[in-house]
Amino acid sequence: MNTETKDVPGTLEELEGIATAARDAMTDDIVGRVAGTAADAMDLVDQVNRSGLARAIPLLAQMVDNGDLQRVVNLARIYGSAEDALTEEMVGRIADAAGGGLSLLDQVQRSGLEKALPTLTRLVADGDIERLAQLARVYGAAQDAMSEEIVGRLAEAASEGLSLLDRLNRGGAGRLVEMLAKLEASGSLERVAALLPAFVDRLDMVGGLLESMETAAKQADAERTKGGIVAMYRMLTDPRTQETLRFMLALGQHMHERYARRP
Repeated sequence: MNTETKDVPGTLEELEGIATAARDAMTDDIVGRVAGTAADAMDLVDQVNRSGLARAIPLLAQMVDNGDLQRVVNLARIYGSAEDALTEEMVGRIADAAGGGLSLLDQVQRSGLEKALPTLTRLVADGDIERLAQLARVYGAAQDAMSEEIVGRLAEAASEGLSLLDRLNRGGAGRLVEMLAKLEASGSLERVAALLPAFVDRLDMVGGLLESMETAAKQADAERTKGGIVAMYRMLTDPRTQETLRFMLALGQHMHERYARRP
Protein backbone atom coordinates (compact mmCIF):
# COMPACT_ATOMS: atom_id res chain seq x y z
CA MET A 1 0.00 0.00 0.00
CA ASN A 2 2.75 2.49 0.93
CA THR A 3 4.70 1.71 -2.25
CA GLU A 4 1.59 2.18 -4.44
CA THR A 5 0.78 5.43 -2.62
CA LYS A 6 4.28 6.73 -3.19
CA ASP A 7 4.14 5.86 -6.95
CA VAL A 8 0.86 7.69 -7.60
CA PRO A 9 2.31 11.24 -7.62
CA GLY A 10 4.99 10.10 -10.14
CA THR A 11 2.37 8.53 -12.40
CA LEU A 12 0.24 11.65 -12.29
CA GLU A 13 3.20 13.75 -13.22
CA GLU A 14 3.89 11.48 -16.22
CA LEU A 15 0.28 11.72 -17.34
CA GLU A 16 0.40 15.50 -17.02
CA GLY A 17 3.57 15.51 -19.13
CA ILE A 18 1.96 13.37 -21.80
CA ALA A 19 -1.14 15.61 -21.85
CA THR A 20 1.05 18.72 -22.08
CA ALA A 21 3.01 17.22 -24.98
CA ALA A 22 -0.21 16.26 -26.69
CA ARG A 23 -1.60 19.79 -26.33
CA ASP A 24 1.62 21.25 -27.69
CA ALA A 25 1.58 18.82 -30.69
CA MET A 26 -2.08 19.39 -31.52
CA THR A 27 -1.71 21.99 -34.22
CA ASP A 28 -4.57 23.10 -36.43
CA ASP A 29 -3.39 20.80 -39.24
CA ILE A 30 -3.28 17.72 -37.05
CA VAL A 31 -6.64 18.57 -35.49
CA GLY A 32 -8.14 18.85 -38.98
CA ARG A 33 -6.65 15.50 -40.06
CA VAL A 34 -7.90 13.77 -36.92
CA ALA A 35 -11.35 15.26 -37.42
CA GLY A 36 -11.42 14.17 -41.06
CA THR A 37 -10.30 10.66 -40.16
CA ALA A 38 -12.94 10.42 -37.45
CA ALA A 39 -15.60 11.65 -39.87
CA ASP A 40 -14.57 9.11 -42.50
CA ALA A 41 -14.59 6.38 -39.87
CA MET A 42 -18.06 7.31 -38.73
CA ASP A 43 -19.24 7.45 -42.36
CA LEU A 44 -17.77 4.00 -42.98
CA VAL A 45 -19.45 2.62 -39.89
CA ASP A 46 -22.74 4.14 -41.01
CA GLN A 47 -22.41 2.57 -44.51
CA VAL A 48 -21.59 -0.82 -43.00
CA ASN A 49 -24.59 -0.57 -40.74
CA ARG A 50 -26.92 0.42 -43.56
CA SER A 51 -25.67 -2.20 -46.06
CA GLY A 52 -25.95 -5.02 -43.58
CA LEU A 53 -22.26 -5.86 -43.97
CA ALA A 54 -22.15 -6.72 -40.31
CA ARG A 55 -23.92 -9.99 -41.11
CA ALA A 56 -21.00 -10.95 -43.38
CA ILE A 57 -18.39 -10.55 -40.66
CA PRO A 58 -18.86 -14.16 -39.36
CA LEU A 59 -18.48 -15.47 -42.92
CA LEU A 60 -15.36 -13.40 -43.44
CA ALA A 61 -13.97 -14.69 -40.16
CA GLN A 62 -14.69 -18.26 -41.26
CA MET A 63 -13.01 -17.64 -44.64
CA VAL A 64 -9.97 -16.25 -42.84
CA ASP A 65 -9.81 -19.33 -40.60
CA ASN A 66 -10.14 -21.73 -43.56
CA GLY A 67 -7.71 -19.84 -45.77
CA ASP A 68 -10.42 -19.19 -48.40
CA LEU A 69 -9.92 -15.46 -48.19
CA GLN A 70 -6.27 -15.88 -49.17
CA ARG A 71 -7.32 -18.01 -52.12
CA VAL A 72 -9.79 -15.32 -53.21
CA VAL A 73 -7.00 -12.77 -52.99
CA ASN A 74 -4.71 -14.98 -55.08
CA LEU A 75 -7.48 -15.47 -57.65
CA ALA A 76 -8.02 -11.72 -57.78
CA ARG A 77 -4.29 -11.23 -58.37
CA ILE A 78 -4.33 -13.79 -61.20
CA TYR A 79 -7.34 -12.07 -62.73
CA GLY A 80 -5.60 -8.72 -62.42
CA SER A 81 -2.45 -10.07 -64.07
CA ALA A 82 -4.49 -11.58 -66.90
CA GLU A 83 -6.37 -8.30 -67.34
CA ASP A 84 -3.08 -6.40 -67.50
CA ALA A 85 -1.67 -8.87 -70.06
CA LEU A 86 -4.76 -8.72 -72.27
CA THR A 87 -3.78 -6.31 -75.00
CA GLU A 88 -6.11 -5.26 -77.79
CA GLU A 89 -4.43 -7.74 -80.16
CA MET A 90 -4.91 -10.63 -77.74
CA VAL A 91 -8.52 -9.65 -77.14
CA GLY A 92 -9.05 -9.60 -80.91
CA ARG A 93 -7.48 -13.04 -81.29
CA ILE A 94 -9.61 -14.48 -78.48
CA ALA A 95 -12.72 -12.96 -80.03
CA ASP A 96 -11.80 -14.43 -83.45
CA ALA A 97 -11.16 -17.85 -81.87
CA ALA A 98 -14.47 -17.75 -80.03
CA GLY A 99 -16.27 -16.68 -83.21
CA GLY A 100 -14.59 -19.47 -85.20
CA GLY A 101 -15.53 -22.01 -82.56
CA LEU A 102 -19.15 -20.94 -82.57
CA SER A 103 -19.20 -21.00 -86.38
CA LEU A 104 -17.71 -24.52 -86.34
CA LEU A 105 -20.33 -25.70 -83.87
CA ASP A 106 -23.06 -24.20 -86.05
CA GLN A 107 -21.72 -25.96 -89.16
CA VAL A 108 -21.47 -29.26 -87.28
CA GLN A 109 -25.04 -28.86 -86.10
CA ARG A 110 -26.34 -28.02 -89.56
CA SER A 111 -24.43 -30.78 -91.38
CA GLY A 112 -25.60 -33.47 -88.97
CA LEU A 113 -22.04 -34.48 -88.14
CA GLU A 114 -23.12 -35.57 -84.68
CA LYS A 115 -24.65 -38.65 -86.32
CA ALA A 116 -21.14 -39.79 -87.29
CA LEU A 117 -19.80 -39.55 -83.73
CA PRO A 118 -20.66 -43.19 -82.82
CA THR A 119 -18.88 -44.40 -85.96
CA LEU A 120 -15.87 -42.22 -85.21
CA THR A 121 -15.84 -43.55 -81.65
CA ARG A 122 -15.74 -47.14 -82.92
CA LEU A 123 -12.98 -46.25 -85.39
CA VAL A 124 -10.91 -44.75 -82.59
CA ALA A 125 -11.51 -47.74 -80.32
CA ASP A 126 -10.56 -50.24 -83.04
CA GLY A 127 -7.50 -48.28 -84.16
CA ASP A 128 -8.90 -47.69 -87.65
CA ILE A 129 -8.39 -43.94 -87.32
CA GLU A 130 -4.64 -44.50 -86.91
CA ARG A 131 -4.62 -46.76 -89.97
CA LEU A 132 -6.45 -44.11 -91.99
CA ALA A 133 -3.93 -41.53 -90.83
CA GLN A 134 -1.03 -43.78 -91.88
CA LEU A 135 -2.72 -44.40 -95.24
CA ALA A 136 -3.11 -40.65 -95.70
CA ARG A 137 0.60 -40.20 -94.89
CA VAL A 138 1.52 -42.86 -97.47
CA TYR A 139 -0.72 -41.18 -100.05
CA GLY A 140 0.82 -37.81 -99.26
CA ALA A 141 4.35 -39.19 -99.57
CA ALA A 142 3.45 -40.83 -102.88
CA GLN A 143 1.92 -37.57 -104.10
CA ASP A 144 5.06 -35.66 -103.13
CA ALA A 145 7.23 -38.22 -104.94
CA MET A 146 5.14 -38.13 -108.12
CA SER A 147 7.32 -35.99 -110.33
CA GLU A 148 6.45 -35.18 -113.94
CA GLU A 149 8.82 -37.89 -115.20
CA ILE A 150 7.22 -40.60 -113.04
CA VAL A 151 3.73 -39.49 -114.05
CA GLY A 152 4.77 -39.69 -117.70
CA ARG A 153 6.17 -43.20 -117.24
CA LEU A 154 3.04 -44.40 -115.46
CA ALA A 155 0.84 -42.94 -118.16
CA GLU A 156 2.97 -44.61 -120.85
CA ALA A 157 2.86 -47.96 -119.04
CA ALA A 158 -0.92 -47.74 -118.62
CA SER A 159 -1.32 -46.85 -122.30
CA GLU A 160 0.85 -49.79 -123.40
CA GLY A 161 -1.08 -52.13 -121.10
CA LEU A 162 -4.41 -51.05 -122.56
CA SER A 163 -3.01 -51.39 -126.07
CA LEU A 164 -1.80 -54.93 -125.27
CA LEU A 165 -5.22 -55.88 -123.91
CA ASP A 166 -6.86 -54.50 -127.04
CA ARG A 167 -4.50 -56.52 -129.26
CA LEU A 168 -5.17 -59.68 -127.25
CA ASN A 169 -8.89 -59.10 -127.58
CA ARG A 170 -8.65 -58.57 -131.31
CA GLY A 171 -6.16 -61.41 -131.86
CA GLY A 172 -8.38 -64.16 -130.54
CA ALA A 173 -7.57 -64.15 -126.84
CA GLY A 174 -11.16 -65.15 -126.19
CA ARG A 175 -10.76 -68.28 -128.31
CA LEU A 176 -7.51 -69.06 -126.53
CA VAL A 177 -9.30 -68.86 -123.20
CA GLU A 178 -12.04 -71.18 -124.51
CA MET A 179 -9.41 -73.70 -125.68
CA LEU A 180 -7.71 -73.61 -122.26
CA ALA A 181 -11.12 -74.13 -120.61
CA LYS A 182 -11.76 -77.18 -122.82
CA LEU A 183 -8.32 -78.58 -122.04
CA GLU A 184 -8.96 -78.08 -118.34
CA ALA A 185 -12.34 -79.80 -118.57
CA SER A 186 -10.89 -82.81 -120.41
CA GLY A 187 -7.86 -83.10 -118.12
CA SER A 188 -5.41 -82.50 -120.96
CA LEU A 189 -4.13 -79.30 -119.40
CA GLU A 190 -3.10 -81.18 -116.28
CA ARG A 191 -1.24 -83.76 -118.36
CA VAL A 192 0.51 -81.02 -120.30
CA ALA A 193 1.53 -79.38 -117.04
CA ALA A 194 2.89 -82.74 -115.78
CA LEU A 195 4.87 -83.35 -119.00
CA LEU A 196 6.14 -79.81 -119.29
CA PRO A 197 9.29 -80.27 -117.08
CA ALA A 198 10.34 -83.35 -119.07
CA PHE A 199 9.66 -81.47 -122.30
CA VAL A 200 11.90 -78.62 -121.13
CA ASP A 201 14.67 -81.13 -120.36
CA ARG A 202 14.26 -82.64 -123.83
CA LEU A 203 14.51 -79.18 -125.37
CA ASP A 204 17.80 -78.73 -123.55
CA MET A 205 18.98 -82.01 -124.99
CA VAL A 206 17.90 -81.02 -128.51
CA GLY A 207 19.64 -77.70 -128.13
CA GLY A 208 22.80 -79.45 -126.97
CA LEU A 209 22.58 -81.86 -129.94
CA LEU A 210 22.27 -79.05 -132.45
CA GLU A 211 25.12 -77.16 -130.81
CA SER A 212 27.29 -80.29 -130.90
CA MET A 213 26.50 -80.80 -134.61
CA GLU A 214 27.47 -77.23 -135.37
CA THR A 215 30.73 -77.56 -133.42
CA ALA A 216 31.51 -80.88 -135.14
CA ALA A 217 30.93 -79.34 -138.58
CA LYS A 218 33.33 -76.51 -137.83
CA GLN A 219 35.93 -78.92 -136.43
CA ALA A 220 35.66 -81.23 -139.47
CA ASP A 221 36.06 -78.32 -141.81
CA ALA A 222 39.11 -77.11 -139.91
CA GLU A 223 40.78 -80.56 -139.74
CA ARG A 224 40.27 -81.42 -143.39
CA THR A 225 43.05 -83.88 -144.56
CA LYS A 226 43.96 -85.79 -147.70
CA GLY A 227 42.14 -89.04 -148.44
CA GLY A 228 43.61 -92.47 -148.84
CA ILE A 229 43.81 -95.88 -147.27
CA VAL A 230 46.42 -94.78 -144.76
CA ALA A 231 44.30 -91.87 -143.58
CA MET A 232 41.28 -94.17 -143.41
CA TYR A 233 43.25 -96.68 -141.35
CA ARG A 234 44.46 -94.03 -138.91
CA MET A 235 40.94 -92.69 -138.46
CA LEU A 236 39.50 -96.16 -137.82
CA THR A 237 42.23 -97.02 -135.32
CA ASP A 238 41.62 -93.78 -133.39
CA PRO A 239 39.86 -94.59 -130.03
CA ARG A 240 37.64 -91.50 -130.34
CA THR A 241 36.43 -92.71 -133.76
CA GLN A 242 35.61 -96.10 -132.33
CA GLU A 243 33.69 -94.51 -129.41
CA THR A 244 31.79 -92.36 -131.86
CA LEU A 245 30.88 -95.34 -134.00
CA ARG A 246 29.70 -97.28 -130.94
CA PHE A 247 27.58 -94.30 -129.90
CA MET A 248 26.02 -94.01 -133.37
CA LEU A 249 25.32 -97.76 -133.48
CA ALA A 250 23.69 -97.64 -130.05
CA LEU A 251 21.66 -94.59 -131.08
CA GLY A 252 20.47 -96.25 -134.26
CA GLN A 253 19.57 -99.42 -132.40
CA HIS A 254 17.50 -97.62 -129.76
CA MET A 255 15.73 -95.49 -132.39
CA HIS A 256 14.91 -98.60 -134.40
CA GLU A 257 13.56 -100.39 -131.33
CA ARG A 258 11.49 -97.39 -130.27
CA TYR A 259 9.88 -96.58 -133.58
CA ALA A 260 9.62 -100.16 -134.90
CA ARG A 261 6.99 -100.90 -132.18
CA ARG A 262 4.71 -98.12 -133.44
CA PRO A 263 1.86 -99.33 -135.72
